[in-house]
Amino acid sequence: MKKQAKVIDVSARAESESSFTKGVLGPLVGMGLTINRMVDNLTGKVNATIRYPEERRAYSDRYRGAHILTAREDGSPRCVACYMCATACPADCIYIEPAEHPDPLIEKYPARFDIDMLRCVFCGFCVDACPEEAIIMSRESELCAFTREETMWDIKRLMQRPELPEFGLGYRPNQTLVDSTVKFTPKEKEKKKLAGRVTLKEDVEMIIHVTFDPTKD
Repeated sequence: MKKQAKVIDVSARAESESSFTKGVLGPLVGMGLTINRMVDNLTGKVNATIRYPEERRAYSDRYRGAHILTAREDGSPRCVACYMCATACPADCIYIEPAEHPDPLIEKYPARFDIDMLRCVFCGFCVDACPEEAIIMSRESELCAFTREETMWDIKRLMQRPELPEFGLGYRPNQTLVDSTVKFTPKEKEKKKLAGRVTLKEDVEMIIHVTFDPTKD
């Protein structure tokens, strides 16, 4: 036998449960929560503000920022122009021209390696595809340019990064680079706990826009 559905009259329940006390205390409870949060902010118990740019959030070492081309011990690019990164790139923003390497143990090297930073989606597929640990990513996210040409990064721009000591290394296949090197030393910065939060912050120097000079070594 089918059970008859139970009908609930919500308006009758609301009338039976309503009272003057609940009507007055309800808003006061909400205001109490707001006032407690305001007091916590004024006393510094909770501080959700990062004083950017003197302070920044401490991003993970797996952060996908601007790219870096790594080098061999002699300073030459680690890349062997295998096209693996360009093939894996979903934005089709990597352009490579190979050339024969004078060292017989190295088959090729990139005579030209360009990344269109305006088209890049920073997915890290190029890093995953590279078999030589030749391309990695940094934690640099503050990219700016005054001309379209500045967003086309060539080999020199990808290898010589005067701004990177402040940002540090990001997404890469190995925590410590095995077969390659980078032409800078990341700064060791003290990380501080942000009041009222579990996230960390770090004090950094002012990072101004770095105009890249391709003629400078």
